[in-house]
Amino acid sequence: MTQAKTQPQRPELEDAIRQLVLDRVKAINAKILSRLQTAASDLDLGAHRAALGGIDGIEREIDTMRSFLLLLSQE
Repeated sequence: MTQAKTQPQRPELEDAIRQLVLDRVKAINAKILSRLQTAASDLDLGAHRAALGGIDGIEREIDTMRSFLLLLSQE
């Protein structure tokens, strides 16, 4: 039976992966902020159903962001 050898990742690779994760988190954050701004505008116009539609599913995106950020905090 052979044992898998785990080698520490090179710092450059870790930094590149960290940056990709951060870029994804920033993209999700920008999308969420845009959706919330649109929902706020809808509410100002009295279009509560449009606001509801605009924020539908936003929890999943927040959970994804949270998961990515938790991954980064595991060092």
